[in-house]
Amino acid sequence: MIPGNKDSRDGYIFCIPFLLIYILFMVYPLINGFIISFFKYNILSTKKFIGLANYRTLFSDSKFYSSLWHTTQFVLITTPSLLILGFLMALFVNSKSPFKVAGESIFFIPYVFSMTVVSTLWAWLMQKNYGLFNHLLSTVGLNPVGWLIDSKWAIWSVSFATLWWTAGFNMILMSAAIRQIPTEIYNSSSIDGASYWQTVFKITMPLIKKTLSLCLILQVIASFNVFGQVFVMTGGGPYGSTRVLIQYIYENGFSYFKMGYSAAMSYILFALIMICSLILNKIGGNEDD
Repeated sequence: MIPGNKDSRDGYIFCIPFLLIYILFMVYPLINGFIISFFKYNILSTKKFIGLANYRTLFSDSKFYSSLWHTTQFVLITTPSLLILGFLMALFVNSKSPFKVAGESIFFIPYVFSMTVVSTLWAWLMQKNYGLFNHLLSTVGLNPVGWLIDSKWAIWSVSFATLWWTAGFNMILMSAAIRQIPTEIYNSSSIDGASYWQTVFKITMPLIKKTLSLCLILQVIASFNVFGQVFVMTGGGPYGSTRVLIQYIYENGFSYFKMGYSAAMSYILFALIMICSLILNKIGGNEDD
């Protein structure tokens, strides 16, 4: 609204371009995808309504369950480690260390790289025959490890690459929250004889609880949606041991053209993420905001 002008039509007019784009590229695909999940549809043929058949099929699909389990594994591995590492980074860049400015840049730089660059880099480093990691192992007399071709190590290797790549994002959010805490609180605790770790656990963490909760929810959502680094680094192998749910959805939709089936799996994943987010939001106490 223009100052002094009580007519709100100007605001609505300026909102129209955004609303049109939002409806066209967000609302319509969401609604249309949900409708397609009730059809048998492979792009080249006409849609055939089959009701809940796609949902019944996926609940009896062993690959769906294995892909969901691999996704859950990734969430359980990366979420705690990324939150802990991001918090430790945030503590460092807000400390009195002379290296804190350089550390902030070093910690955040990996996050500016694209997923493809990061995944390709780590795939080279973890290559069994000529990768840097196995070269270092060979110099101390250890046998090479199949970081990406051994089912025991593959999901952990992808998780480690993700940890290196995205920890800086959590650091930025937590660091910004820590800087909002008045220094007088820390000065008072110092006068009272509190140790460094006492101030961390008794002052810093409680006062940035909302930010920690936000980082947790964002990290769970991002981890459930993992696809790119798995696809580039392992392709879902070896023997499907790292195939995540998004990849299985992609394969059914764009390799086998089972659009209805892939849409049904997408909305099951959406429901799982929504439930987890609501539970975490409730636990974090953000519903009072």
